[in-house]
Amino acid sequence: MVYRNLVRLGGIFGLLAVVTIIPAYLVGYPDAPGSPEEASSYFEASLDAFVFSNGVLPIFHVFFFILFLGVLYGVLRRAEDGAQGGGGGLPAAALAGGIVFAALSAAGFAAEIIYPATLQRFGVFEPDAQFVLVSLTLSSWLYHFCQVGASVLVLVTSLVALGTGVLPRWLALAGFVVALLTLLHFLFPLLGALAGLAWVAAVSVLMLTGGVGSTGSPRTHTVRR
Repeated sequence: MVYRNLVRLGGIFGLLAVVTIIPAYLVGYPDAPGSPEEASSYFEASLDAFVFSNGVLPIFHVFFFILFLGVLYGVLRRAEDGAQGGGGGLPAAALAGGIVFAALSAAGFAAEIIYPATLQRFGVFEPDAQFVLVSLTLSSWLYHFCQVGASVLVLVTSLVALGTGVLPRWLALAGFVVALLTLLHFLFPLLGALAGLAWVAAVSVLMLTGGVGSTGSPRTHTVRR
C-alpha cells in the first residue's frame, strides 16, 4: 500500500512538472527566431510575463520533475530486481539521463531569460543585439543537449518495460519513437520537446491510475530437467 501510494504521488509530481512548463512554450522557444530582427522581437511580450513563464514556473517544473524521476527510478529498479534478481544497471542509466535533462534544461532557462530578467531587475539599458543573440543561441544548445538526457531516460525506461512489463507494451514501443524525437531535438526542437512532455504525462497518468506494475510483472522461465 505504501509503495502504491508513492507511485501515485510520483504521477502527481509528473503531471505538475508538465503543467508548469506549458506556459513557457506558449510564450515561445529560442529556436523560433530565424533572424536578428525576429530575435529582437522575441522579448516584446511583457517582461514580467516572460520571466514568470520562462523563469519562475520552470523552477517548479524542475523541482517536480526531479521528484517524478526519483519515483520512476524506484519503479524501474523494483521491476528489474523482481525480473532479474537484481544486478541490472539500466535503471541507473535512466536516472542519469533524467539528471542530465533537469540540470541542462535549468541552465537553458537561465540563459533564455538573462536578457529580460536583467531589464526587469535593473531597468532599461542600452540595447545590445549581440547580447540577445548569444543568450538565445546558448539557451537553444543547452536545450538540445538536455534532450539527450531525456532520450536516454525514455529509451532505457522502454527497454526495462519491455523486459519486465512494468509499463504497458504500447507505451514502451511508443517510447522508442519519443526517444528518437528527443534525440533529434536540434532538428525538430518544438516537436521533440512536446513529445518528451507527452511521454512524461502518459507515464504520470499510468502511475496515478494504477497502470504501473508494482513488481514489474517479471517474466518467468520454465527450467526443464
